[in-house]
Amino acid sequence: MTPFFFRNFGVVNQKLRIMILVLGMMNLMSSICLARSSTDSLILNRVWNYRRNFTVPVNGIEQNVYMRYSFGMDRRNALLFLVPTMYVIASGDRHYVGEAYCKLKFRDVDEYDVKRQVVWGTIPRQRTAMPILLEFSTPDFYDDTLYPDHILSPFYKGNGYLYNYKIRLVEDNMAVIRFAPIKKNTQLVKGFATVDVNTGRLQSVDFEGEFDMVAFKVSAEMNAKNTQSKLPLRCTTDARFNFLGNQVTANFTAVYDCPQTLPDSLDNEKDRTLMEELRPIPLNQREQEIYARYDSIHNASKDTIAVDTTQVEHHHKSEWLKTLGWDIIGYNLINGNSSDVGAVSMRFSPLLNPLYLGYSKSRGISYKLKLGFKYSWNAYRYLTLNPQFGYNFKLSQFFYEVPLRMTYNPKRNGYAQITWANGNHTSNSTLADDFHRIMGDTISMPDFKDMHIRAVNNVVAYDWLEIMTGLVFHRRTSLNSELMEEAGLDWDFRSFAPLLTVRLTPWRNGPTLTANFEQSIQGVFGANQDYQRWEFDASYLKRLRGLRILNLRGGAGFYTQRNSNYFVDYENFRDNNLPTGWEDDWAGQFQLLSSSWYNQSNYYVRGHASFDTPMLLLSYLPLIGRYIEIERLYVSALSIQHTRPYFELGYGLTNRYFSTAVFTNLLGGKIQEFGCKFTIEIFSRW
Repeated sequence: MTPFFFRNFGVVNQKLRIMILVLGMMNLMSSICLARSSTDSLILNRVWNYRRNFTVPVNGIEQNVYMRYSFGMDRRNALLFLVPTMYVIASGDRHYVGEAYCKLKFRDVDEYDVKRQVVWGTIPRQRTAMPILLEFSTPDFYDDTLYPDHILSPFYKGNGYLYNYKIRLVEDNMAVIRFAPIKKNTQLVKGFATVDVNTGRLQSVDFEGEFDMVAFKVSAEMNAKNTQSKLPLRCTTDARFNFLGNQVTANFTAVYDCPQTLPDSLDNEKDRTLMEELRPIPLNQREQEIYARYDSIHNASKDTIAVDTTQVEHHHKSEWLKTLGWDIIGYNLINGNSSDVGAVSMRFSPLLNPLYLGYSKSRGISYKLKLGFKYSWNAYRYLTLNPQFGYNFKLSQFFYEVPLRMTYNPKRNGYAQITWANGNHTSNSTLADDFHRIMGDTISMPDFKDMHIRAVNNVVAYDWLEIMTGLVFHRRTSLNSELMEEAGLDWDFRSFAPLLTVRLTPWRNGPTLTANFEQSIQGVFGANQDYQRWEFDASYLKRLRGLRILNLRGGAGFYTQRNSNYFVDYENFRDNNLPTGWEDDWAGQFQLLSSSWYNQSNYYVRGHASFDTPMLLLSYLPLIGRYIEIERLYVSALSIQHTRPYFELGYGLTNRYFSTAVFTNLLGGKIQEFGCKFTIEIFSRW
């Protein structure tokens, strides 16, 4: 009889062999997976490091670039007139084509100056439409963003955590990288690229995404001859724009490094014959049909004009009225306008511009308008006038700021400037207490109008030192002078003072330090206020990779001499009357602070901090998260006389339609109220 041990040894041995076989297969599979993962990581790292290892800067490079664009109105209604730069194609034909032969001078791949030398197209008066498509023609694949300040590049190592990658070898020295965002967002794209596996050089890239209401597909072919260049050889963009029932398709093609160089004297020359000679790639069938239709319409229009004087004059009059009413008045209602005639240039913001409409809880709805004038004697001496006007509907007040500047040394920021401006109708608690003690609590003290004139001279003495000297005149007058006289109180407060401001930048990429001093002089222009004031300020803005921005600001101010407790005023701690947007100064202001607090304390100490980043909180929410471009966190603190420490906390976001932020304030550690700020951002980049 066989012992139990020997009877089961064969079974155990068989199980052992199976186990060893399974373990061997698992080890082999893991080795294969690790090898593949290691290869993928190696290729990705070569792509991420290609810019550092192989490319050369493009600063100063000039290239001849041929650009061609076409538009098709699949659906169109009257609301298309409201879209900036689309006004010129909002009526008439449904298909347009245009061409431009340009000279581009690069500072970086996505920073360049464009000089249009020869243009031709079917858009009326050779105007441009949808110029936002131009930036899609020069993606900077190796930088953290594909385009200036938006679209995070999948080929930048710091953005790798936002993308998923799949790599497939198609030849011994070429691979295809497919990339897709981990979460759909307007700052991310998906697509594929062919890559040289030995160096990591991109050979071609195709990607698609959606930003600022434009859905786009971009196909870029890199320069195979100049492998150190970051510039594409050819880039084609197909775009679709949908807005309130309008559907517009567009195609934009750019061909770089064209061989024919034109004289610099050619500028915006409208010459179809010359364009046909310069064109490096032929027109496609659709573009040929658009040109043919354009020619037939214009030839027919010329043939129908009678030769007799009466009909010709009637035709010219109707064309003039159309130009005045449709092309001039209508165009400038929606679009900003600029004009350069010799030494004179003018810039006007649109009369109807939703971007200049703002809302905050403390100030209500407000609207502003910007103008700009410039007269140049030469490149180093010019006169500018850039007035801003605004109206606050809640306060029923008109605001203005009119700075006239003479620049005499732009290299050293040397200029002389005089500014005339007004401020909020305001009050003063100390003056109000005196008024109520005399007149009783049943009568309200009238507010005071605010006006100031400031004349300064500024110059950068050294790279790290900037000095401003000048004079400032400030006047506050009561809205009801008779009532103030009845109470026996002053109704006209004036101050006149020389000022000195010193700005230090001791570190190249460090904070900016500012010191300000004013000493009043009584009797000049009826000045009746005597004071001496000091202010100190420090600001630091650090642009981090991946569209992240850290903004810090702190400051303090105090009076060392005063003959009155009425109406103190500070240079760096004041209310902003005109509406500001996301890119202006939201991060350096108090949003819920009462306007009366700005002129009641003999001192202040304040601090502000904000942090901008994409993909922070709400960007991860379904449905709405994909449209959020940037999110921001706010913290502000203030200490002034006769009150407890004051704090503000906030969270904001911006998208293609609007920017908004919610705030809460704390006084003595207790929440006081909540508020919000809102500005319209639609078409802000158009």
